[in-house]
Amino acid sequence: MHPARHISPCRRRAGASLGLTLLAFALVGCSSGNTNTQAGSSLLSGGRGGSVAVQRLAPAAAVARRFASVYARSIYWRHPSRLPGATAALRRDLAAAASRVPPARRGLHPRALAVTLRPRGAALAGVVEIGDGRSPPFSVGFLVRKQGSRWRVVTISPPG
Repeated sequence: MHPARHISPCRRRAGASLGLTLLAFALVGCSSGNTNTQAGSSLLSGGRGGSVAVQRLAPAAAVARRFASVYARSIYWRHPSRLPGATAALRRDLAAAASRVPPARRGLHPRALAVTLRPRGAALAGVVEIGDGRSPPFSVGFLVRKQGSRWRVVTISPPG
């Protein structure tokens, strides 16, 4: 018999968040409007009750959420934090962009207000909405694509 384990509230929230993300992927797959039932059924017939597309993109979703969270917190820094999943080229581009942050924003504490993820072919498109408590919230898009055996954030769009 194993002793009971305590699961912290943060872990429960992270598990719930991942569960909701996977559910959203499943719903996107189900509501795609695909009239080819054979193709649709093969997409939705994964093991353990989940769709193959959801299972295939789950690691990409984890990379996307970690990236969005760290990016949002460090967007105003002079020297951006090492961003999880970012390619070397993207890190260089973001370091150059950091020099253009207005000085008045450097002392603010931005955070990710929401992260939206949508499958885009073999990739995952993400949008992170960022708020700092003073400026109007803004959003930044990014794309997660498999490179070799790893999921990487390969592009990012300017704040909109």
